[in-house]
Amino acid sequence: KGALRTTAMRVSTAVVALLGLAGLQRVGCFTSPPPCTAGCLPGSNICATNMPLRPASAAHGLGPRINPLRTSYDPRTKSRLRAEAAPSRSDQNGVQLPVGNDKEVAAWLSAEVRQWLDDEWIPRDFHGEIGDIAAGAYVSARERGINEAGDILLEVANTLMGVNMYEADVGAFDVANKVTDLLLINDGRDVCCTTEPYSAGPGTSTEDSEAAVGGGVMLPEEAVSWSKPDSAFDRYTFLQQAMDGSQTAAVIDRAVLESLGYTVLKEGGKSMYDASGVTDERVLGISSFLGNPESCAILQEKLEEDLEEQNKDEEDLMPLIEALAGEAVVEMAKEEGDADFAMREVCVKWLHFSGGY
Repeated sequence: KGALRTTAMRVSTAVVALLGLAGLQRVGCFTSPPPCTAGCLPGSNICATNMPLRPASAAHGLGPRINPLRTSYDPRTKSRLRAEAAPSRSDQNGVQLPVGNDKEVAAWLSAEVRQWLDDEWIPRDFHGEIGDIAAGAYVSARERGINEAGDILLEVANTLMGVNMYEADVGAFDVANKVTDLLLINDGRDVCCTTEPYSAGPGTSTEDSEAAVGGGVMLPEEAVSWSKPDSAFDRYTFLQQAMDGSQTAAVIDRAVLESLGYTVLKEGGKSMYDASGVTDERVLGISSFLGNPESCAILQEKLEEDLEEQNKDEEDLMPLIEALAGEAVVEMAKEEGDADFAMREVCVKWLHFSGGY
């Protein structure tokens, strides 16, 4: 018995020692943590490397997407680019949405969001409430002058994050991303990785169409039926008429705009310029050159760039101008400082050297 008692005491001592050592090791983990290499969460000593990652789309509004602003738009490629990539110059101010009838757009957004949620999951009355709240956040943002797509996305998401979305199967950022996709599609942009709207959007107003990336500027009546001359002789005649003033400004403007990538769309009996094919952001929003010194200055800048690329000088184009208008007329216009003649000269030089005339 004495031997058994001694053996038991030894085993108990060993177990206590082991437990004590484990306890010391556990305490050591908290009292002397290894240096954090990933950074701690703000206002705490919790290492970010130990935090679990939420799924990209958490149910019941528990988790936003990792990168809520997923993409941006580049008018040069008509595609959406990953937000992680370096922004192009055309995206420095974000994706600006044009002015429209906000209440009509909001009603459309509400119906689209509700239908989308009903189809993705099961029909619920709460889906209609989510659509109304998201649409209301959109209207509130636009009324406060928020027109950038990413900012609108955050406004909608922040509003929905204050709502108990327990009955929903999506999170606030899922809905906000859907709203942004719909707005971009309604603005005529190409959007990847999303479903098409169930109905056509109300579109945008034409009040600020000149500043819209998609163009939308109405053609003057005298330029609607014009088309680029086919033969070299007809193109030379067109340049001659542009120089002597017998060709209308609206037609010359159309010739220059089309040489810069603009196209003409006809919808509902109306003809409008579309800028989706424009590759130089400097000419976006321009609707005329003659009578517009600022636009002509941009065209002059582009002409000089093209001449430099071809190792040419602008003086090389003067024989053409003198042949078209007459040497005496050119000299007189320069002496008198004829601004209209100077703008016609810039347009003709551009059309000849860079526009294929």
